[in-house]
Amino acid sequence: GVSACNDGFGETSSKPCKEGDFSNAVAKLSYEPSSGDADTIVSELATLLTSGRLSAANKQVIKEAYSSMTDTAAALRLAQQLIISSPEFHTSNTVQMNGESRTIPTNPEPSGVP
Repeated sequence: GVSACNDGFGETSSKPCKEGDFSNAVAKLSYEPSSGDADTIVSELATLLTSGRLSAANKQVIKEAYSSMTDTAAALRLAQQLIISSPEFHTSNTVQMNGESRTIPTNPEPSGVP
């Protein structure tokens, strides 16, 4: 939710932060999955958060993480967190991973001119 917990956005409160407790939040995401199936949940979130650009490899990682948890509410939050940390969430085009490392750019020489 939108609160000051974990250095988040929101007003500071004297109430301790607790995972999944939104009672002190100014706002929160209200997405409710249409089923409890990991494939469906990850596909719905991928559509909502990446316009369907989430790669098959990232979907699989998120499905496995979701399925490994016993608390479904915590699993849903984890899936949302993983998707928003994916490259597909942070771009507006299709990400094409090729397995190669990026080249490190060289720093330009200073011109000495202010």
